[in-house]
Amino acid sequence: MKEIILDSSRAMDHLEALGYEVGSRKDLLSYMISAGVKPSDEAFQAYHKEYQDFFIQYEAAKSAFEKEFVEPLAPGRRLTWNLDFATRRLTVEGLS
Repeated sequence: MKEIILDSSRAMDHLEALGYEVGSRKDLLSYMISAGVKPSDEAFQAYHKEYQDFFIQYEAAKSAFEKEFVEPLAPGRRLTWNLDFATRRLTVEGLS
């Protein structure tokens, strides 16, 4: 396992912001369903579309972050990693 503290990264900040957008839409959709809003409802559909759009952006940002910060540590290997936004710590499994 290898841990790296990232000073500042636009990619990390963007990833964190998109993560919040995805999470908030997911929570809102869950609440709407529990409150009895039907998935066919126009409001539900609008939030679901936002969720999908942000999720696609989030996955693209995650891939870009991985290419910039994780893949150079072990080119050609698929690595498991975790990013703690609060501590700005990137933990990569399988490295010493």
